[in-house]
Amino acid sequence: MSEINDAALSAARYAAVIIAYHRQDLVSAVIERLRAQTRQPEMIVVVDNGGDIDEAALAGVGVAPVLIRRGDNPGYAVAVNVAAERARDAGIENLLVLTHDAVFGPTLAASLLDALGADEGAGCVAPTLRWVSRPERIFSSGGVVTRGGRAYHRTDEIRHARAVHWVDGAVLLLRLRALDAIGGMDERYFLYFEDVDTGWSLARAGWRTLVVPETAQQEPGAHPLRLGLRNMVLFARKARLPRIPVVFAVARRAAEELIVGVRRDRRLPVLDAGRGIADGLRDRRGKP
Repeated sequence: MSEINDAALSAARYAAVIIAYHRQDLVSAVIERLRAQTRQPEMIVVVDNGGDIDEAALAGVGVAPVLIRRGDNPGYAVAVNVAAERARDAGIENLLVLTHDAVFGPTLAASLLDALGADEGAGCVAPTLRWVSRPERIFSSGGVVTRGGRAYHRTDEIRHARAVHWVDGAVLLLRLRALDAIGGMDERYFLYFEDVDTGWSLARAGWRTLVVPETAQQEPGAHPLRLGLRNMVLFARKARLPRIPVVFAVARRAAEELIVGVRRDRRLPVLDAGRGIADGLRDRRGKP
């Protein structure tokens, strides 16, 4: 009986990583939310991709954060992989990934851990995401990837955990055994497609990705057109998606983004679109 209890306790342990880019105030707020969790993290890692977080300002009651400075801003995936290595070294089985602008309540970790514990085949679980500015509106209740590699957010209400193709990277809990099975998070994208690729890679390795009714909030930002199209092409090539659906999916996204560019900035960003597609075809990876 004690062995079963020990195993359950071990599975419920988690480390949290905050991926920071400047904004000391937001990082401090996320740390306080972690310290208010009904299930406390064993470790908090702050990966400082901007190189200007004040370590002394992060101190307080509870778990002292581990600060890792990466002022060269190597990207989201690198931050996750670095934190995962720290967690593994400490014998921790789960990693809660948070961007520095994530907003969540005190039951977040418990809800995600419970969902992961209830499904041994789940490698990743995330909450339903709502907008910070419009909390009544759902931003993402999981994502879908089309045959052509276009990624979409679902925005419907859910009452129970459900399997999805991918979940948004703002807030998610990873089972480190599952992350290990895919060789860590793919660092080729730098921004805006790591979460899609992770869901796809987990599925290929036999792991499910879940979204649950527990909610968190984030204010999503605009994606740079060049980087978004580059990453979409990189993913399509990695996944060996059928060429014709990919061409149509990339062309449609480019056209939609061009229309948005004209309406928002009164300019037609054709060069950005062309360069993004070319970068993907030339296999240009990582930080632009």
